[in-house]
Amino acid sequence: MISAIVSIALAVTSANAAGTTPAKPAKPKKVCEKVESTGSAVPKRVCRTVVEPVKPKEEATQAVADAPTAGSTN
Repeated sequence: MISAIVSIALAVTSANAAGTTPAKPAKPKKVCEKVESTGSAVPKRVCRTVVEPVKPKEEATQAVADAPTAGSTN
């Protein structure tokens, strides 16, 4: 009796294994950070994938633009 149940279970699992679809590709890993914006007490959550290059922050690009040029005098 038990051997009949085991053989049926094995037959069902082998039939299901033959008709399965391929596995889904793995999702890329995400990295999230909280960014505080001016005028809001609630930080904004910014997420990106690991493969994306990190974009420079607005403050850093503005600081470079505001920096005095070499050789300028007052």
